[in-house]
Amino acid sequence: MRYWEACEAQVTAAEAIEECRKHGVTAVVSEADGALIDKDSGDVIGLPDRYGEFYGGDVLGFLGY
Repeated sequence: MRYWEACEAQVTAAEAIEECRKHGVTAVVSEADGALIDKDSGDVIGLPDRYGEFYGGDVLGFLGY
């Protein structure tokens, strides 16, 4: 997938968590609000849409791309 395609993609929590894992980030889904968070720092990586998916641009931005 090209960068611009990844930025526009909607990804599942499992896909986002796996991508974060590849970059050394332990991501988890918050039980309180469904947000994807960095387990170590507590920083919010992204918020789910109404379908429970995450915006690829949020994940890539958090990872520094």
